[in-house]
Amino acid sequence: MDTENQQQFIERFNKLQQKNVLGVTAEALSLLMAYDWPGNIRELENAIERAFILCNGGYISIGHLPEDLTAHVAATVDGAMIQSAHDSLDIQAILAAVSRNGCNRTAAAKYLGIHKTTLFRKIRKLGITLPEQDGRSGSLAIQ
Repeated sequence: MDTENQQQFIERFNKLQQKNVLGVTAEALSLLMAYDWPGNIRELENAIERAFILCNGGYISIGHLPEDLTAHVAATVDGAMIQSAHDSLDIQAILAAVSRNGCNRTAAAKYLGIHKTTLFRKIRKLGITLPEQDGRSGSLAIQ
């Protein structure tokens, strides 16, 4: 939504609601733009109308938006944060297991209680850089 269309939208709702809303905060606008809007433009319009009703003046903020919209975004952010924390723990566990087992990846997988191909897949997925020594015979690993 460009600035001109946004301003027309705000002016229209100001007239309808007899309010003096100045605009939408950048955070609220980002949230509105990031949402999928499965109920099409009518759902968006209802969300904006509700925000106008709740906003007594100034700018529409995230607090004026419907809870299902803010909860959806919060769940997405929480999910990303949880995944990031999980990945960090996996990286620490893998590095500790490899170190503890003298760079022997097969022994590290056994120590972690996972199959060696699962360990190799996690190492690739998480972008872990391991020492070149493979720990099996003291020679350099061929990768």
